[in-house]
Amino acid sequence: MRSAAVVMGVVLLMCFSAGARAQTTAAPPAPPVDWTGAGRFTLGADALAWWLKDSPAPVPIVTDGILGATDTHTLLGGRSLSTGANPGLRISAGYALTDRTGVEASFFYLASRSKSAGVASSGELGSTDLFVPYVDAITQQETATELSMAPIYSGSAREEVGNSLQGAEINATWALAPAGAWRIDLLAGLRYLRLHETYTLTTQSPYTPAFGPDIWDTTDRFDTTNRFYGAQAGVRTRFDEGRLFAGGAIKVGLGAMVQSADISGALVTNDFTAFGPTQTFAGGYFALPTNIGHYSRTAFAVVPEITLNLGYRLTPAATIVVGYSLLYASDVARPGDQMSRTINTSQSTSYTEDPDAHRDGPAQPAFRFNTASFWVQGINVGLVVRF
Repeated sequence: MRSAAVVMGVVLLMCFSAGARAQTTAAPPAPPVDWTGAGRFTLGADALAWWLKDSPAPVPIVTDGILGATDTHTLLGGRSLSTGANPGLRISAGYALTDRTGVEASFFYLASRSKSAGVASSGELGSTDLFVPYVDAITQQETATELSMAPIYSGSAREEVGNSLQGAEINATWALAPAGAWRIDLLAGLRYLRLHETYTLTTQSPYTPAFGPDIWDTTDRFDTTNRFYGAQAGVRTRFDEGRLFAGGAIKVGLGAMVQSADISGALVTNDFTAFGPTQTFAGGYFALPTNIGHYSRTAFAVVPEITLNLGYRLTPAATIVVGYSLLYASDVARPGDQMSRTINTSQSTSYTEDPDAHRDGPAQPAFRFNTASFWVQGINVGLVVRF
């Protein structure tokens, strides 16, 4: 019995020793991967493809007769023009002050884009005569001036719109208590926007070759810039599931929209120098001495933004993000809206063919700010790095 007890004791001791050795040599279980990243700094870069609201060109520019006549058609103008998708870039940065508070900033820029359309008449016998329609400021009647007249002179006109957009914002963030995979952040900060747009009309009305080497070129340019300075607040939510996350944000900015308009116009011709050196006269067809100049004012504006994003974490530090944004501004000045069709032609060599033209009668066209709402929307693809 004593020997059996000794043997049993030795076996138990061996088992205990083997178990102890197994516990000391086995690798500890791997901790779960933190796909949210552990760094306090974030840097992001996005490629943008955003569409701006079509640029208005509501004024009929060129017709084939007097507006209002049953057989008259608008050949140029009278419709909005789209510049398509503007490519751009957005850079963002953030820093987590604590687990629940932080500060972040971003800047975006959309490259300039333009769109043009034109019409022309050869001035040969049988060709369609082109007209620039307007309302006479003295008679208040619809009338027109010839842009081409067969067989004396040909005519052509081209309208072009251009635009660019940039903006920046800085926000403080505060996270509500997390609820499982959901995270909700409150945002408050400042926003800046700058929208620059142009509308340019160029025409040429030279004599046909039989009458000499003639130059009769006009340019009308309407240039507007809108700068928004405001405070904003918003909320952002995100749902995390392993490597994937989805989220969205709503922000609303309130502040000042500083609107400015620059109008210029000129006629270049050699008609008064026997087809020799050219001369330049103030005023085209819609930009005339009575509205040429620089104008500015400040208006109250509301600028809300909605963003949606999907992300995939390549590593705990690097994430690919694709998203959609819609940005709106309640009150902007756009170049095509600043054109007036009520014109006193006495001030313009382009209309009177008088090199000594001077105004007699009402100061028309007169400038006044016309404003409208504006939006831009588009997609983004980018990379966010946390360190």
